[in-house]
Amino acid sequence: MSDSLSGLQKLTRAELYERVWTEPMATLGPKFGLSDTGLRKICGKYHIPTPPRGYWAKVAAGQRIKRPPLLKLPVAMRSSEESIIVFHHSPRLAPKELVVQHANDDSPAGIRRRCEAAPENRIVVPAILEQPHALVASSVLLLRKAKVDEDLRLRTRGMKCVTLKVSLSSVDRALRVYDALFKALEARGHRVELVAKDHETGTVVHVHGEKVGIEIQEHVCRTEVPPLTPPTGWYSKRYVWEATGRLSLLLTESYLSVRSKWSDGARQNLDDMLNDVIVGLGEAADALKARRESFELAERERLAAEAKRHEAEERVRRERAKARALQQDVRYLQQSLAVRDYVDSMRVAAEAANLPPEHDLFAWLAWAEGYADRLDPTKDLRVPDDPDPNAEYRTAWNSPAPQPERSSWWQRPWYNR
Repeated sequence: MSDSLSGLQKLTRAELYERVWTEPMATLGPKFGLSDTGLRKICGKYHIPTPPRGYWAKVAAGQRIKRPPLLKLPVAMRSSEESIIVFHHSPRLAPKELVVQHANDDSPAGIRRRCEAAPENRIVVPAILEQPHALVASSVLLLRKAKVDEDLRLRTRGMKCVTLKVSLSSVDRALRVYDALFKALEARGHRVELVAKDHETGTVVHVHGEKVGIEIQEHVCRTEVPPLTPPTGWYSKRYVWEATGRLSLLLTESYLSVRSKWSDGARQNLDDMLNDVIVGLGEAADALKARRESFELAERERLAAEAKRHEAEERVRRERAKARALQQDVRYLQQSLAVRDYVDSMRVAAEAANLPPEHDLFAWLAWAEGYADRLDPTKDLRVPDDPDPNAEYRTAWNSPAPQPERSSWWQRPWYNR
């Protein structure tokens, strides 16, 4: 019994007993404006037995569990007024309108918020999946072959299917949510596609030139099963999984500083938040674009700094090469002057000794004078070359650079030119 206008729902103990044993409290509670814990407290108040932990997991596994009977109320509570349970709450006839905090915001984000808040743009999830979106239709065929993991979720890895991590009891609702969202996105000029990602298939929405990944997950409760006998050593823990039916739509992109998750709650439903999701996708696309532009700016600055560093290093290399060439030319000039001094001194000594002109010493001094001319850089006016071009690339582990023979005139770089 219900009164939709006043927001009241009236049930007898027997009716509520049937409801809690045919639908999980996580999904039944929000229908009365309560959480599963609040509904469980009301059942305890009216002595209505509730399913224990792990009950829905066993039912999903095909087990037949005997439910405890509904006993009569105590004598103190046996009155017609107390046998009728009244739930006072405002019925969820329409989703909560998006709150536009900045009504005069003319930015693209503000325009999107106002557009999604308009009643005519409200997204409604169909009760039955009829004429589904192409991606949803192909996913339905593939999910029929999917296996169930240990945590009761369907395993769709490696398949061209929309990204789902839900149990078999929630897959129909998840596909209906996807169908409504995909159609609304395409109506707004966006595009949805499936892409390969880490040996899996990811669902990607193209929003304002950016790719935003999405997926739907179901919250699953895990309860550890205590061992029958106290363990004497190491033992493998066993768990019982229970599908709650609470769905969440998430953005797969991380660290965007925007909202990235929309979930079922005690007073909200994912089906009623798809307009919020579209606004969130736009904000995520803006954040992705800003992050990409920031990375590109940082990369440009890094390349500019690296080019500047290379230019400075090249300038230093050129200076060092010129210094090596200068130092070698200075050494050649000093050696040339030293050889000429030697030749002059030896000739003075030979003349003082009255050596004949055909003496071998004078031939030797003639060769030494020619050698001094070949060493003298003033005889060949040109910019000297670097004597060791590979000096900048030689590490401490390499052997030192070979030093040119000061007396070997043919090793001078300009001799063969």
